[in-house]
Amino acid sequence: MNKVFLLLVMLLSVSHVIAQEHFPKNDGIKSENTNYTALTNAKIHVTPTQTIENGTLLIKDGKVVNAGASVSIPANAVVIDLNGKNVYPSFIDIYSGFGIEKPKRQGGGRSPQYDPSREGYYWNDHIMPEQNATEHFKYNAKSAGELRKAGFGVVNTHMQDGIIRGTGALIALTDSGGDASRIMDPSSAQYNSFSKSVRSRQSYPGSIMGSMALLRQVASDADWYSKGMSKTTDRSLEAFNENKGHVQIFDAGSRANVVRADMVGDDSGIQYVILGGGDEYERIQDIKKTNATLIIPLDFPKAYDVENTFLASTMELETLLEWNQRPSNPKVLAENNIKFVLTTHDLKKPGELMTNVKKAIKYGLDKTKALEALTTMPASILGKSDEIGSLKNGAYANFLITSGELFDNGTTIYENWVRGNRHIMEPMNVKDIRGDYSFMIGNTNYDLNISGTVSKVKS
Repeated sequence: MNKVFLLLVMLLSVSHVIAQEHFPKNDGIKSENTNYTALTNAKIHVTPTQTIENGTLLIKDGKVVNAGASVSIPANAVVIDLNGKNVYPSFIDIYSGFGIEKPKRQGGGRSPQYDPSREGYYWNDHIMPEQNATEHFKYNAKSAGELRKAGFGVVNTHMQDGIIRGTGALIALTDSGGDASRIMDPSSAQYNSFSKSVRSRQSYPGSIMGSMALLRQVASDADWYSKGMSKTTDRSLEAFNENKGHVQIFDAGSRANVVRADMVGDDSGIQYVILGGGDEYERIQDIKKTNATLIIPLDFPKAYDVENTFLASTMELETLLEWNQRPSNPKVLAENNIKFVLTTHDLKKPGELMTNVKKAIKYGLDKTKALEALTTMPASILGKSDEIGSLKNGAYANFLITSGELFDNGTTIYENWVRGNRHIMEPMNVKDIRGDYSFMIGNTNYDLNISGTVSKVKS
């Protein structure tokens, strides 16, 4: 009887630990912190290749003041002792639709539409360089929270519709302040694709070859327009010429279309940064010849059910090869000195990114290359290396606090600071009791597994 009583007491104690809320939830400081904040005793990863052991990160007004091993801390600073935890720059996604609702397909009759539906713009509705992401942007706190949990501090968002889609906007993922402070650059890049807009029924172009021809025609018309030879105003061509100074990002979506997009760019004197399909390893030499920087999705195929004999018999070798080889795509790109960044595009949830990055590392991707593809490389593409992607002096205070090395199994992202605003994902000063336990009561052995997260454990 006493043994049973003791067992019940132990289980109730564990249940109490499990049920207890260890730390108050805080989705973000609601007011801007204008005081100095010093995060001490940390392993600071200033860049993927520069690390400070037992360092201090000093921030003020949302920016990094200093990072080093012997930083002078002002008397009025708020000091946070990190007790050996790691600090990394927050991630950047340069191909995002965050905060912009995807348009619905235009309805209409069965007869084809040949003429444009707009006056004063280009003769083809699918060409919209005058469009700006900020006109459609609405901050989504829930989506921002999911991205922060995945490690992101900044995204470059745009309207994912049309052949020439207009300019994107660089957005800080902080719940504090309004859009005036969140929008870091209202016109950060121009986006392009081979896909027509769903908002117009105009039938041309009807193929990828037609889209390629149209893109070449736009570039030629814009050059002619810039010489003052048009008697009428064309807002689209004016915007196209104004956007020439922006980085040009192209949604190709497959290895073959990467090559096609680069061909269009070469004909028009444009070097695109190209969104691939994750299958570039199959045509790596052709991809290498483009000299393009790539944006790589990490939507790896799930494992197939080969225990079912019927399904296994219908599965093609090509499908199995893709499942086996696709996670090696980032490694193959790195081995061939092809520059690339990583994106959450095509993932069902942003949280899948870290799992798939670790899988790519398991398949041979170097950890430093992986971190570069999420921080310094996207910042460089956007021309923002002094502002984001690192913890250098003067950069925005966008950083992660983690329990260990970022890509190690078991590492927890505790906090994600964006522009100096603190967002807590997991309480970092609570003892991690997760693990497997064995104990004996009398002559009976008992096993207990505690899993879940640091703040919400379960057995």
